[in-house]
Parts: sequence; C-alpha cells; structure tokens
Amino acid sequence: MRLLQLHLRDFRGVAEADVEFAPTGVTIVSGPNEVGKSSLIDALDMLITDPDSSSKARVRDSKPVNRDVGPWARAVIESGPYRFTYAKRWVKSPTTELTIHAPREEQVTGRAAHDRVVEILDETMDADLFSALRHQQGLPLDQAALGTSGSLARALDAAAGAGAAAGEPDAPLIDAIEQERARWTTPTGEPNKARKDLIEAAREAQDVAAEAEQALADVDEQVDEHRRLEQQVRRSVEQEPTLRERLAAAEAAQVEAMRREARVSELEASSATAAGPAREAALAVERRAALIAAAAASEQEVVDAMAEGAEDGARLDAARTACDAARAGHDDATAARVRADDALTAAAEDADHLDDLYYVRAYGERLEVATAAADRIQEGEQFLADCAITPDLLERIERAADSLARAEARRDASAADVRVVAERDIRVDAADGVLDVAAGDAVTVPVNAGGTFGIEGVARVTVGDADSGDATDVERAARGLADLLREAGLPDGSAVEQARALEQSRRDVEARVAAERLTRSRALDDLSIEDLADKLARARERVSRFAEECAPGRVLPADQAAAAAARDAAGLARDEARRAEETAQAARDEAEQAVSVLERAAAERTGVLGTLVKRRDADAAALSVARAEHTDAALDDAAARASATAHAAEEEAATARARRDPGEVEAITVRVASAREALTRLLDERQDAEVRVAGLAGGITRAGADGLADRVADAHEKRDAAAAARDRALRQAEAAELLHRVMLAHRDDAQRAYVAPFREAMERLGRMVFGGGVRVDVDHATLQVTSRTHDGVTVAVDALSGGAREQMAVIGRLAAASLVAGDDGGAPVIIDDALGYSDLDRLGGLGAALTDVGRTSQVIVLTCMPDRYSGIGAAHTVRL
Repeated sequence: MRLLQLHLRDFRGVAEADVEFAPTGVTIVSGPNEVGKSSLIDALDMLITDPDSSSKARVRDSKPVNRDVGPWARAVIESGPYRFTYAKRWVKSPTTELTIHAPREEQVTGRAAHDRVVEILDETMDADLFSALRHQQGLPLDQAALGTSGSLARALDAAAGAGAAAGEPDAPLIDAIEQERARWTTPTGEPNKARKDLIEAAREAQDVAAEAEQALADVDEQVDEHRRLEQQVRRSVEQEPTLRERLAAAEAAQVEAMRREARVSELEASSATAAGPAREAALAVERRAALIAAAAASEQEVVDAMAEGAEDGARLDAARTACDAARAGHDDATAARVRADDALTAAAEDADHLDDLYYVRAYGERLEVATAAADRIQEGEQFLADCAITPDLLERIERAADSLARAEARRDASAADVRVVAERDIRVDAADGVLDVAAGDAVTVPVNAGGTFGIEGVARVTVGDADSGDATDVERAARGLADLLREAGLPDGSAVEQARALEQSRRDVEARVAAERLTRSRALDDLSIEDLADKLARARERVSRFAEECAPGRVLPADQAAAAAARDAAGLARDEARRAEETAQAARDEAEQAVSVLERAAAERTGVLGTLVKRRDADAAALSVARAEHTDAALDDAAARASATAHAAEEEAATARARRDPGEVEAITVRVASAREALTRLLDERQDAEVRVAGLAGGITRAGADGLADRVADAHEKRDAAAAARDRALRQAEAAELLHRVMLAHRDDAQRAYVAPFREAMERLGRMVFGGGVRVDVDHATLQVTSRTHDGVTVAVDALSGGAREQMAVIGRLAAASLVAGDDGGAPVIIDDALGYSDLDRLGGLGAALTDVGRTSQVIVLTCMPDRYSGIGAAHTVRL
C-alpha cells in the first residue's frame, strides 16, 4: 500500500491540512506540537476502519470543540493494482465517497464505498505488516511484531531460495494433522469438548455402577441395623422399672434438704432486719461529721477568693492602658495602607492604559492584514471554483493536440498546390485565410486531398477525393480538441497554449491562496477575524473610557516600561504598608485579647466568690438545723445501741449456717434431674428405635422387589463400554498430538532457514548506524532481535541503552520494508516523533538507512524536531 495524499478539514484542532507524500523515498512532515501531525495518520486509520455512522469515542473526539461541524478526511491511495480517492465525513452530515481510478474507473458512495475499500485492502494489503511498520506518538519505540506478516514471510521464503519447493508439499499433511488433532484437542493443547464428553460419559457410567453397588451395600447395612434396633428395644423395656425407683428416692431426699435450708434462710432474714437500723444510725453520725467539715472548708474558700480578686484587678488596669496605645497605632497604619492602595490603583490604571494603546495599534495592524488576506483568499477560491481545468484534463488536451498535429501532417503530405489567375478582382477563401487577388494577378493555394477553397461569388472548388481519410481524421481530431477546450472553459478557437496558461494560472492561484492562508493564520494567531475585531473594539473602548474618567491634568508615564516600573514601585510600597498594618493589627489583637482574658477572669472570679459565699452560708445553716433536731451526743448513743442488737442476730444466723451442709440441696437436685433425664432418654430412644425398625422393614422389602442385583450387573456392563470408548479416544488424541509436535518442529526448522535474509538486511542497515562489525541474533518465530554483537561484545537487546533499543526498532522496520519492496502486500514505514534518545552520530547513520530503504519503499516521518533527520539524503519535505 502507498499513501499519496491526505487532506484533512475540521479534524480535532486541524482547521485544514493538505499533504502529498512521495510514493517512494522519505517524506518528512514537520511542525510544532499540536499542529496536527499525528492527526494525519489517526485520520487515515479512521478512514480505513470506521464507517461514517460510527459512534466510537475516537470518532466523537475528532470533532472540533469550538465549532459544530463534522470532521472530514480524504486520501489518495495505491494498493496493488488499485489507485483510488477515498473521503469521509463523520458526526455531522456523514458522507462517504470513493472514486477508483485504476485498474478501471468506478464511483461508489455510502456504506457500499466503505465495504468496497475494506474489500480492496483485504485483497491487496498485509494488515499485520501495515500495523507493524507504524510507530505511534506517545508509545515506546519497541521492536515491531513482524512474525505474523504473510507478505514478509513470502519475501523471506523467496530470498532464502526455499519458496514453494520447501513449504507447500507439507501443507496438506499439516492440515490433515491439524484436522485429526482438532477431533480431540483445542488449539491450546487442552482436551476439546468431544474428548471431555467421552471422559465425562465414562465417569458418569462409573458413578452409576458405584451408585448401584452402594445401594446394594446399603440394603445389607439396613438388615444389620434392623436386627440391632430390635435388640435395643428389648433392653429398654427391661431397664425402665429400675430407673423409676431411683427417681422416687432422689425426690424424697430433695424435700428434706429443702426444709433445713428454709430454717437457715429465716435466721439470716432476722439478722438482715436488725442490721438496717444499725447502718442508719452509723450513717447519721457520718453525715453530722461531714456537715461540720463542709462549713469549715466553705469559710476558708471565701477568704482565699477575696485575696486573689484584689491581685487580678491591678493586672486588668495595666492591660487596658496598653490596649489603648495599640489601637491608636493600628489606626495610623490603616490610614497609611489606604493611601498606598490608592497610589497602586492609579499606577495600575496608567500601565493598563498604555498597554491598551499598544493593543489598539497591534490589533488594528493584524486585523488589516488578516482581512486583506481573507479577501484575496476568497478571490482565489472563487477563481478555483470557476476554473474547469485540471491536470488530467490538460493532459487529455495535449494528447488531443498531438493527435491533431499528426492528422494534419498526414493530410499535408498528400496536399496539392492550385494556381489561380484572376481575370477580375476576386476574394479567395482558403485554409490559410481570405486572400484579395487583383485582376491579372495569380495566387497559389495549397489544398489537401479532399480539401476545398472558394472564390467568393464565383465557385467552390474541391481537390481530390471529398471523402479522403486524412481530411476526416483532421476534422475528427479538431472536433475532439475543441470539445476538450470548451470543457476547460476556454472560448472557441483557443489553442493548447491557452489551456497550459490556464492550468499554470490555476496552480499559481492555489499557491497564492496557500500563502495568503498562512499570512492570515499568522496574523490571527489561532483567533478568528471576529475574535480579533472584538479584541480591538474592547481595547478601544477601554482607551475611550480612561480618557473620559481621567482627572484633568493627570500626567501619564513616558512609556509602558516607565508605567510598569511605577506600578511595581507602588506595589512594593503598598505591600510594605500592608505588612505594617498587619503588624499593628496583631499588636492590637494581642492587647485586646489580654484585656478580654483578664476581664473574663475578673467576672468569673466575682461569680465564683458569690457562689462560695452562698455555699458557706448554706453549710452553716444546715449544721445549725441538724444540731437543733439531734445533738451530736444523742446521735453517738443511738448508733451504739443499734450496733449491739444487729451483732446478736448475726451470731444466731451464723450458728445455724455452721450446722448446715451448703452443697446438700444442690447435689440432691442434680441427682433428681439426672434420674429424670435418664428415664426420659430411655423412653425417647425406645420410641425412635421402634419407628426406625418399622421404616427399615419397609425399605428392605422394596429393595428385594426392585431387582437391585440386576441393576448392578447392567451398570457394570455400561461402565466397561464407556471406559473402552474413552481409552480409544485418548490413544488417538495422544497419537495426533505427537505427530503434531513432530511436524511443528519440522516446520520450525524450515522457518529458521528464512531468518537469514532478514538478519542480513538488519546487519546491512545496522552497519550504517553502529559501524562495522555488527551482528544480530533473530528469533525465527517473532523476527525480533534478541541480541546485538558490536566490536566482539554481545549484549541482549533488553540490556541495551534506550537510544540503541530505539535504533534497533527502526532498523527492524526498515529491513522488513526493504524485503517486501515491490510486493503488492507492502506498506509504508511510518515513524511519529521518535528517536529522542539518539545522539547526532547515530541520527546521521539512521538518516543514511532511511535514505537507502527509501529508494524502493515509502517512508513517512512525522516530527516536531526536523533537525533529527537532517542526515537523510533526498527527501520530500512538508511543513505544517
């Protein structure tokens, strides 16, 4: 495949770009970042793969963000015998147009055009090679995946001398082996569904046989269980009377023990009743002591609080004096800062005004240039729209002129001269024009065979055969030339030179339009004319508003630099004033905070003192009321009497507890529960055993009626048949797998033979880049370099420097392109912004390699750093 031309419009950030590529050789497309270099190849990808109706994210993202238009792309491509022009618009008003120029004219539109291009490329292009030979911007420049390219494999076969003689006779055998292997094995070497089904059928038959065997064994176990359960029921009936007697004895002992425990509880309750008044009397004594201590403590707290309050008052007076001084300093700093703000505002307004005056001049000049260029572009585009001449039409006109010249030559070769003698004044109308002949004069008229001339008012003379073939050819050729000249828009009677001049005019106008577009683009600098005019209008409005608002007599700085310096100085002064204000504010805040803290402390101290005085008075009043009700001595006497009564009741309860066994009731209760549970468990187990005996008897009877032994024999027969089928399939699968491995090994050896031409191409190009003595090892399956030997030192590719790995990756693509050059399955090498790690010397060597491969292949380089490729010899350059 060869890319001859790519034209974009409204594609991402590209308003319009039209690039022609050399069909062979190196085309360098350069330009700054974001100018649309990578968009060219992305648009080619979308042309080939995405229908105009696609809603993919990359299709949506190709629409310009600032205009509601659909992205459009057109390419001229050669692929195999085909040469075609292919255009699409996506998103808005989607369209697809295809014009096939060769091998025969064909026009297709819509989805049919997309499908036709897919059909052509599937027929003529090696998609794997096209993908492998391209490096995309933003991705690491790694070695290309060349192992899957069919066209490269064919080229290597031919270069190695193997060709059909080595590869094709084995193909039917390998296909047959693959088909046999596919009966039982997946492409990855795993058992396929057919083999798994046989294995699963054998396993299921084994499971059914095992299930039948287990069912028979279960019946035997049920018979044994039935016999055991009958014996269990008989033993249970014999044990029941003994367990009932044991339960009755335990319940009688439990009643006696509980009676003794109740007596101890009565004495402990009497002791608890006597202990209550003793505790109350003791608590009354403790509360009286607490009242006395609280009254004394409250009095002391009031004395201490009054002393601390006097010290706080002195500190508060000093803090208020310092705060007044800090407030005055802050007011002065604020006034100074306001003056500095006003000065900075005035300086900034002056600087902005001088900037606006500059913008008015600059924007005006740019708008004038852009508007003039737009007018000239419109004039040129109108001429181009009206101009019917094309290079193809001019070529047809020139061929028609050549045909006319040859026909006239043939006619002139058979021409005759006729001498006319005038007996009176006459006018002779001949091929060379009208001749006036006076009476007595003679004139010789050259006339071709079959040609005519006339004597005005006298006769019309035909010389020779009126149906002469030469004359007919001239007329036919003349009509054809005239028709083509009219198609080109030229008036009747025009010559080929006028068509050539018109075509030259068309090319000149195209060049002028392109130049004017560049001029307009530079003047607008990514703006539209409306945006630039809007900027100019706003700048003029600001200038006018400043003149209206400026105070009379205001003196402006001399220029923009002076204004900026004055603004900077005012800014520094304002900043210094703000820092001074902030310092004064901090001092004021600190002083006010100190006063606030001391005032809050004083207020809190006053509140605390009032609370302490109230608590002291309340404590003293409570103590007086309590002593009026009971004296301190009366409380002490009542507490002593209550304590003696409680002590006597406790001694009687302790004596009763000592005579009691504390674990007797619990132990007897446990024995009663155990006897009751044993009897219950005996009865429950006997009932369960009786139910299971009845169920087992029914199951044993049904098993005998179902013919279980016959089922076991039938399951064994089916199990053996399924196992035999499985084993046969496994043996066939193993044989096919072994044969497959052997044949793959044989084919692997054959593949190693055609690695040599690729390695030689790599080493030839490598010597241009790295110097002499370069050898490489190539993996025969992936066609990727595994190691490089230079000056006797062998290094794995992964261990090379980043620059060397990049260079090896480019050399691999160039080697592949050189081997498939001339093949219909070839593809261009596309390198997008690469070789950032290569030094100048290596870049020069890569330039030589690119030049060498470009003699037979198409190489496209997209770069924002064209100096990297200065080592390339002859190259077609395009600047975006």
